Amino acid sequence: MKKVKDKPLTLDVLADYNRRVMFPELKELFVTKDEFKEFKDEMRKFKGEFTKFKDESLSNQDATLKKLDILLQEKEVREYQEKKEKRMWLIIINALKEHKILTSKQLKQIAQLEIF
Repeated sequence: MKKVKDKPLTLDVLADYNRRVMFPELKELFVTKDEFKEFKDEMRKFKGEFTKFKDESLSNQDATLKKLDILLQEKEVREYQEKKEKRMWLIIINALKEHKILTSKQLKQIAQLEIF
C-alpha cells in the first residue's frame, strides 16, 4: 500500500491492494464450490464404506456371540451330566465296597484316579 504521506487512501487504491494481496491470500484459505463438492462426494463415499464395514463387523460379532451362547449352554449341560455321573459312580463303588466285591487294593486304585 502506498504511504499515507504520498496520497490519501482511495477506494481505487484499496481495491487494487485487495486484488493483488488480500484475494490471493484468501484463495488459499477458502475452498471453491467445486473443491467443496469433491470433498462432500469423498465424505459420502467414506460414510458408505464405513457403514458397510460397521455392519459387517456387527454381523460377525453377532454370529460369534450366538456360537458362544451355544457353547456355554453345552458346557452347562455337560457339567450337569458329569455331576450326575459322579454321584452314580459313588453309589456303585460304595455298593461294591459294602458287598466286598472290590478289594482294598482296587479301592485304592480307584481313589488314586481322583475322579471324585
